[in-house]
Amino acid sequence: MDMYCDGKEFENMKKRPLNEEQLEHMKNVHEHHVACNGTERQKNMAIIDSWVDEYGNVCVRLANNEWYHYYSNGTWG
Repeated sequence: MDMYCDGKEFENMKKRPLNEEQLEHMKNVHEHHVACNGTERQKNMAIIDSWVDEYGNVCVRLANNEWYHYYSNGTWG
């Protein structure tokens, strides 16, 4: 699935809320993810939605309309 989304893909996803451990994981990975980008790009990287997909991956949608999986090993894709 493409990182960019017009919103239609999100309507059909099976989304589950994050538990406390997943919220902490999301916060830590997002902090590293944002730090890898320049100042201008960082302005549009706020998380506007988060969920756990059907495979147990923590997913985030950013203000710039990109979305990522934040994997358990600390990477994103």
